[in-house]
Amino acid sequence: MTVRKSERPTPGRLGKSTPGLAKTPALGRHTPPTKNASRPSKRPAAEPAGGKNFAATWPLFGDAIAPAFPAHPATTVHQLAPPSADLAALAGHASPPSETAKEADRQRRRFASALAGDAPEWMRAASSLAEWLDERIESGSVEPHEQAAIARTWAAFCLGGTTEPQILRVAHIVQRAHTAIRESPRGHQDLQAAFHAAAGVLHSGLPAVIKQRMPFERVVYVVRRLREEADAWTAIVQGTTELLGWTDYARVHAATAIRAVLERSRPR
Repeated sequence: MTVRKSERPTPGRLGKSTPGLAKTPALGRHTPPTKNASRPSKRPAAEPAGGKNFAATWPLFGDAIAPAFPAHPATTVHQLAPPSADLAALAGHASPPSETAKEADRQRRRFASALAGDAPEWMRAASSLAEWLDERIESGSVEPHEQAAIARTWAAFCLGGTTEPQILRVAHIVQRAHTAIRESPRGHQDLQAAFHAAAGVLHSGLPAVIKQRMPFERVVYVVRRLREEADAWTAIVQGTTELLGWTDYARVHAATAIRAVLERSRPR
């Protein structure tokens, strides 16, 4: 690739925002990040025509203050909801036609690598991705769905801006919290107190850069889910994923991709 080599972003930081669903005018221009809603139960009003500003969707070299994650995971999806008219149109349309063999073949050729077929699969995937990215760097602009793909790729590559020591620390305290809450009394009043007590220990044990972003209410939500999960490994994976914000990134990227498809399917 011709892109300049850069270091991994500063742990726990988010970068500038991902612009809305309009063609990006040029590289290097960003929209200021917006704050997450403080009351997750209130869904934002439908957005007027003109596209949505998908703020804070990817870490980018620690060049901006990282906003806090929402207290409830559904808040992120609500903030990215399309206008009501789009949802009504989706419900009112007949079932979209299935993908044709020609369209599927075009998609396969689009992601084909220039490397020989006997090259390792990881190498062919890396080559195809590098070629695709180089083309967009050369053009200096991307379509909204292309920028969403870059955002997904970047977030996965840099693990949401977290480091291995942070991941290990969070997995360790999640495991301890899971064991403790599963052994707690089953009485309703005692259990509610146990949820908050376990969440307090878990929240205080988080690495500083993660604790600053993770509301206590969200940690209580995680502890409640840990209580319901019998399998220790599943609990570690789910709890760590929530507390590191990876599920928030996944929801943002999924909502962005779905909304981009909805907007591209509007009648011209």
